[in-house]
Amino acid sequence: MTLVAARERRPDISWWREIQADPDPRLVSLLTPDSFEADQYRTLRYGVERAYPTDGCRVLAITSPIAGDGKTLTAVNLAGAIAKAGQLRVLLLDTDLRRPTVAQMLGRRDHDAPGLVDVIQRKQALEHTVWRLEPFNLSVVTTRRAEGDTYDLLASGSLRELIHDARKHYDYVILDSPPVLPAPDCRLLAGWIDGFLIVVAADRTPRRLLEETLLSLGPAKVVGLVFNGEKYRQSRYGKYYYAYYSRG
Repeated sequence: MTLVAARERRPDISWWREIQADPDPRLVSLLTPDSFEADQYRTLRYGVERAYPTDGCRVLAITSPIAGDGKTLTAVNLAGAIAKAGQLRVLLLDTDLRRPTVAQMLGRRDHDAPGLVDVIQRKQALEHTVWRLEPFNLSVVTTRRAEGDTYDLLASGSLRELIHDARKHYDYVILDSPPVLPAPDCRLLAGWIDGFLIVVAADRTPRRLLEETLLSLGPAKVVGLVFNGEKYRQSRYGKYYYAYYSRG
């Protein structure tokens, strides 16, 4: 499946500025949902739905072999594409405790406010940290950079319980997860989620690192790959996104 990225549009974010700072203009699913670019994330949503044809909650982690491949952008846009359906309840969790960027990408002014780290440490209840994005059916739990040992925070079991409870209240739970290779965090998450979407930057991520990532996670947990920024000279659009889905 080939996803084509069209010419960038200037989004109308006047309504957003009333409550937040300017979000990243690449969040097309939220800012320009009628654009061609947003359609590409709806195509990604379609692939996810085909991979998991179930009426139950789907819990997906978006990750990448290394940092900088576009996993956070993909996670937020995919969550937005699903939430725009209206009838589906979506929860987006920033579980990259070492390098959290969801709050910054969304333009949240108080991005150091209590979030996922405080829920894991049981300093805050989940309902007090959920940020509801209107007019979307999207709930977000951002986080600040963890001050303690990230591995111990994730291994404590609190995040596992949070995901278990979230399955009862949401149709989709999307995790912006840490990169796979620099740290063992994704291995901890693997037992609590349904699958991983791996984002790979075309002409940037070495093939050997992708191979290591696939071996590390195992084929049973990999929903598919998203190739970010693939270019085809034959195309009149100039830039492509290519996504391939498999069931291991």
